[in-house]
Order: sequence, then C-alpha cells, then structure tokens
Amino acid sequence: MAPTPNKTQTNGSIDTHMRRTGETSMQKGNANPRPPERPPGDCPSSHSRDPKNFERQANKAQTRALLVAALHKLSGVLGIMALTWATVVLLGGVVGNLSTWDFYLVSALLMIESFRLFIIQIFIALVSRILYREKRHAAEFEFTDKQPKLVSTLNFMGQALSGSIAIACLFLTAYRIYIRGSPPFSSDKGARHIAASLWIFYMIVIVNFAIAVLSAMLNLLFRRFQRSNDTAGGNEHANSLATFYDTIYRTAIEHGITQAGKVELLDFAFDKIASDLKRNVRPLIVRTMNREMIKYMCENNGVEMVCQYLKGEDLWKRVAAANLPGFWYEEEKIDTKQDLFWSLRERVFGAGKDADGSLNSIECLARHWSLERKKRPHPFLVDSPYGGNLLDTIVNLMLMETRSPVHFRVRAFEACCRDLRVLNHLYREVDPDSEQPMDKWKIGRYLVDLIDKEVQKHSGKERGKVTVSDECWAQFSNSNLAKLCIKLAVLLSPESENVRIVGRIYSAKALMLLLQHCDDVTHVRKAAAALKGWIETRIILEPQGYYAKADMEAAEKVRAWVGLQPLSWSSVTVRDIANLSRVMSPEDIESIVQSVRGISEADHPMEV
Repeated sequence: MAPTPNKTQTNGSIDTHMRRTGETSMQKGNANPRPPERPPGDCPSSHSRDPKNFERQANKAQTRALLVAALHKLSGVLGIMALTWATVVLLGGVVGNLSTWDFYLVSALLMIESFRLFIIQIFIALVSRILYREKRHAAEFEFTDKQPKLVSTLNFMGQALSGSIAIACLFLTAYRIYIRGSPPFSSDKGARHIAASLWIFYMIVIVNFAIAVLSAMLNLLFRRFQRSNDTAGGNEHANSLATFYDTIYRTAIEHGITQAGKVELLDFAFDKIASDLKRNVRPLIVRTMNREMIKYMCENNGVEMVCQYLKGEDLWKRVAAANLPGFWYEEEKIDTKQDLFWSLRERVFGAGKDADGSLNSIECLARHWSLERKKRPHPFLVDSPYGGNLLDTIVNLMLMETRSPVHFRVRAFEACCRDLRVLNHLYREVDPDSEQPMDKWKIGRYLVDLIDKEVQKHSGKERGKVTVSDECWAQFSNSNLAKLCIKLAVLLSPESENVRIVGRIYSAKALMLLLQHCDDVTHVRKAAAALKGWIETRIILEPQGYYAKADMEAAEKVRAWVGLQPLSWSSVTVRDIANLSRVMSPEDIESIVQSVRGISEADHPMEV
C-alpha cells in the first residue's frame, strides 16, 4: 500500500522540463497526450485482465474448496459410523467370534482412521497460525515471502500423509476380503450375523478411505490449479486465489460448510491485505502480490469500505485501508473519490503505521497525477464540506512538529510539488485575495532572499539581510510558501542532525521544485549557489541498509541542479522498490544517473 525506511518508494519522477513540456502541449491542444508512465514491476498483462474474471475465478475457488471440505466432512462421518459399528457391534457384541486377523485389523483400522483425522486437524491448525515476518531491519532486508511456501508445504504434507494412510488402509481391507477370504465370510460357524456385520464394516471402511483419497487428491490438484491461476498473468508472486481457497477450506473444516459459504470475497481481501502488511511485507510488494484482487476491490465497494475502516478501531484494518488508495493510483476514476481523500486527512497526523500508510498513499497518488496532462482541478485541492483540502493538510503537517517520521511527510509533500497545479496553488496562496496576484518573478526574488538569509543564519555567519523592502514583503514572509521554504531549508541545514539522509534528500528536492517554479533563471541560479554548500555536505551517501531508486534519482537531480558531481552509488545497495525491491546492478545505476543528470543539467545549465 508496516513501514521501514524507504520501503514505500514508487518509481518514476518528473522534472521541470517535463512539466513545462506537458503544459505547452495542453496549450497547443494536443489531442494525444503522453500516457502515464508505468512503474517497473507492473505486469501489463495482469493490468489488462478484467476484475470480473478475478471474481469468477474466486467463486470457482470457493466452490472447489467447499467440495473438498465436504468430501473431508463426509469421510469424517463415515469414520464415525465405522467407529460406532466396530465398537458396538463387532468389538462389543461378537468380539469372541472374530478371528485373530479380523480383531487386529478392525482395531488397527479404527486407530489409523482416528490418526488420519487428527493429522488433517493439526495441519490446518498449524497453517492458520503461520505468520512469517519479513526481516524488519533495513540492512537485513530480503523478500522471499516464505509464508505461502510454508503453507503450501504443510498443506502438501498433511494431504499426502492423509491420502497415503487411506491408500494403505484400502490395501489392507482389500487384502482381507479378496485374498484371505475364509472365515467368517465363507463359514456358517460363529455368532449369528457375524459375516454380515464384518461385511458392513469393511464396506464402510472402503467407501470412507476411497473418499479420503479423493479428497486429498482433489485438494492438492485444486490448490495447484489456483496457484496457476494466480501466476497466469506473469506475476510469480501473486497468491490471492490460492490464499482464498485455503481460507474457505480451513473455515469449512473448522466452522462448517455453511459458515465457509458465507465468507465474502471483499472481506477476505481486506483481511489478506492487513495480514500481508502485518507480516512487514513492503506495501508495494503487497500490491504486486495482490494486484488483481486490489483492482477488484476498487471496483466493488472497496472505496466505501476503506472510508469506514479508516475510522475503525482495528489497527491492521486501518493500516490496510490507509495503504489501499496508493495501490489504486492507476485505477479509472479514482481521482473522483473525494470522500476517500478527505478520509485520509484524518489519519496523517498520527504516529502509527496507519498515518505512515496514508502518507504513502498520498505520495503514490500525487506522483502519478503529476504525470497526467488533464485540464482539471487537482483532487487534493478540492475542499471538503467541513473546510480545507488535503494539500492544506499536508502543508500544515509539514509546518507542525508531529510524531510522524520526517521522511514520510517530506516525500508526500515533494510528490505533490511535482504537479504544476499544486505549485500554482502554493504561489497563488501568497496573495489569494488580490485580483492580480503577485507574479512569479517577484515571489522568486523573495524566496531567494529567504533562502540566502536562512543559509547565512544556520552557517554561523552574519545574519543575511533581506534586500527588498516594499510593502508586499510582510505579507509574503507570513505566507505558507515562505514558511515551507524555511522549513525545508532547516531540515536540510547542518543543525538538523537528527534528520535522516532520505528526509534531507526530499527536503532539498521539494525546495528545488518550489524555487524553480518562479521561471526566472537568475533567481534559480542564485538560490542554487546559496544552497550548494549544504547540498554538498548534506546530500551524501551515509551507511544504511539500502537506498531506493527514487532516492537516487532525487539526490542526483538536486546535486546536478547545483553543479555537483554524481555520488558513488555503486558503493551502496540500491533497490528498485517498485520492482519487488530487487537490487539494481551497477550498469543500471549508471544509466539512470546519467539520464537523470542529463535532464536536470539540460533544464538548468549553470556554472556555480
């Protein structure tokens, strides 16, 4: 959508050149705008699959699971019948007339059947309690998702052992009937009805174990089939249908067929997303594992349920609900779900995983929308009925001292700043009541003076002096735009020792985007010259578990902006978070760095 540093990064970035190009295209009436970029790791074939198809597959999985569970239940009923018949009629009534072979065989079959049923129950109990957690420390990060593998292994072992026992019992029963024959089946001696009683018992046993074998074989076959359906779109980590099948089967065994039939697909989907996040699987990996199910959720009342769960008391349901809007960033008409965005506002001020998940979602949505070329209001700028909008909330969150980690807040704000609509709004808010608002050039001049003043102050030098003195200065210095720039500069300054490198990278990137929007090369160069010293000493590689690809891109854009050389990314681990957090090769890193710096330097050629 349980965060650790950098685990929620999405791929892709946009610079001033790209935004200006898009703006020019709209002004020229471009009828074929460039489609949004698709993050690496997304499988086009799986995106094109109809959510209705997923629902049909899930219904088939439920039917198959109920069938297998019903066979198991029927086998259990026949086992009880065999046990009752043997204890009451054979071992209780005519035990003295049984041959030694029959006595031991009947006793052994009863104990083996009880053991077989116990095996099924114990393996189901083990499966239901598996909660394999990914490693939490960033330096030990790995993703193998061992839980589905453990579930599959235990399921195979349980069903294979149960089926093997049933086959062995069938063989023993057949050996008794067809090979040994003889008394009491072919003799008139002994108690009355002894032959009929044994025949009835052995027939019940044969039917019971035949059904048990069929149940075990179908279970293994159907589960493998569901696993194949999950990965049919080329996504080897998908496991939604197999998990749904397991859930229905386990519910039917533990609580009955009727209860299993009442399991709703949407409720299961929320439970699975919450469970995956609870296991500390990174949100974007959770999205990859459950892509089709997440798409189904969006189109089947999932948005309404997210709004409800965001207000609920179940922590992990809130965490799942907070991350889901970010998973839906590519879905059609998601930008029209204003209730969803207003609901996110209520969670971002916390310090828990639900607040982090909400900021993750805001970041994903903002990054995707910044690539669009539509002429419409930005969804985060639409005011709620109670006043205020989501962007105002993010701005307030940036300016406040809250318990939430800085890097989550800064990444969300930086993603918003990639969009021209957001930047225009922030600039417009400097003088919102004027019919002719302050022009960008003047705002840029003020911003540069503010930054220069802040750098001088935090560098221990004489306090910088503001070079403008007109009547607009007092109003500008109290605007949110001015406060944001000061806040970002403070986060980047050497005095903010507790701010992690990721927070500093995105603080610098957001500040760069705000300054570049003034569209005045002279002001932009002056700001870059003022910040060069800080960026040189603060945007550097520090020991930590890994850097995300987006971190690398943002850092290199900022360093290229002020004319600094690239960092040595080959000396650290860089992961492509949007592509199952795979470690990037030195060749890929070098290619991306060159591309990023080429774009940045082409947009703002400067020598400082």
